Parts: sequence; C-alpha cells; structure tokens
Amino acid sequence: MERKIRKIFRIIRGGEMLNEMKSRLLSGKKIYFLLVISAVLLLFSGCGKGFSKGGYFANAKAMVNEAKQGIEEISYDDFKTKLEKEEIRIVIDVREPGEFENGYINQPDEEDEYPYPETFVVNIPRGLLEFKIGDKSHWDDELWVEMPAKDEEIIIYCKKGGRGALAVHSLKQLGYTNVKNLKGGYRIWLDPDAPLEEAPKSSGGCG
Repeated sequence: MERKIRKIFRIIRGGEMLNEMKSRLLSGKKIYFLLVISAVLLLFSGCGKGFSKGGYFANAKAMVNEAKQGIEEISYDDFKTKLEKEEIRIVIDVREPGEFENGYINQPDEEDEYPYPETFVVNIPRGLLEFKIGDKSHWDDELWVEMPAKDEEIIIYCKKGGRGALAVHSLKQLGYTNVKNLKGGYRIWLDPDAPLEEAPKSSGGCG
C-alpha cells in the first residue's frame, strides 16, 4: 500500500515537473521569438529611408533625402534677409565651374557693383569641397578670401539642393558646426515662387 502511494506521488510530481518544463520551454520560445522580431526590425529599419537589401542606398536621391534628415537648411527668405543685414560672409557654390560661370548668387552688375558687398560667393565644386575647404593656400591664392573658421556660418548651394545637402553633410563630418544648405538651391534664388522638391516621407515599407 505504501509503495502504491509513493508511486502515485511520483506520477503526480512527474506531471508537475513536466508542466514546469513546458512552461519554461514556452517562455524561452517567446523570448527567442521577440529577439528574432527585434533583429528583423533593426535590420530593415532603413527601408523607408531608401536603403537596399544590402544596407546601401538604392540611389542618389535616397542618399540626398537621408542627408537632409541630419542637416540644417535655410529658406530663400531667411537667406535673403541675412544677406541684406550683412550677416553672411561666406557662401559656397558647389556646382561645376561651367554652371557657376553662367550665373551665381551675388553676381556683380555691369558696373562691377555687388548687390551684397559684404558677402563673398566662391565656387568650390562638390567633388573638391572636402579637400579645399580647409586649404588655406587655396583660399588665399585662388579665391582671395579669408578662410572661414569651423564655427563661422557658411551657406552652401547648388542647382536644386541635392549636391548642397551632401556637401553640408560632409562639412559637418569635418567639424563645421554652422553650415546650412540653401533649400531649393540656385533655382529658387532665380525664381522664389518655384515649387520645392520635398523629400518623400518614410512609408515604413521596402518598396
């Protein structure tokens, strides 16, 4: 009789242990599932920002849109106000020399008079910017302008804003703390009423 009772207790105890093991196993699976989901979300968190499956940008436009998320841009109105108040000394046109020669901001008139005489607009193409921005001899001998300090306010512009955004992003990485991109670029300067090319909002998908 005593042996039967002990056998019954073993069966009951075994069942309890089995239930506990099942509970632990299910709990472990739940944790593992959450970890997997977290990893997947982390891996594809850039999908709405234009990343490809390999973690690279799908195209140049996606790269520009991403750069704009981490830089400061200035509107036409605010930029013009700063020029009129003589608050901006350095403006960098990052277009190619041929584009610059066809027209640029603060271009002198026929009498060689500058609309904003306290502002220097210099041409440093996007592909050379990182190499020339801190080259004092380039500023002294080629541009004839005092090289800006890293905390001086600098306005960057290109044709429509894309190259300018990438340029500002690069300068920030080089330690320039007060650099801004002219929203809409030279196109907006020529026609302030022209529509801006807004960066698309993230849809959260990988289209």
